[in-house]
Amino acid sequence: MQTDAQPSATEKDFSTLRAMAAMRGHQLHRSNPADGPLTYWATRWGVTRELPTIEDVRAFVRQIGGEP
Repeated sequence: MQTDAQPSATEKDFSTLRAMAAMRGHQLHRSNPADGPLTYWATRWGVTRELPTIEDVRAFVRQIGGEP
């Protein structure tokens, strides 16, 4: 059973990736898991880029100079 004290690997991964993106001037967002399948997107300077999976988020962070 999942508890708040033990977030899933995906939640931990997303938090790490979000911080890496923020250090490079980007914001990462995700949909609410209670609403259905997760989707992700990145924003910067009013431009939004859809990132369908956590793997796409990792690739995006690498592309902007992060090392996930």
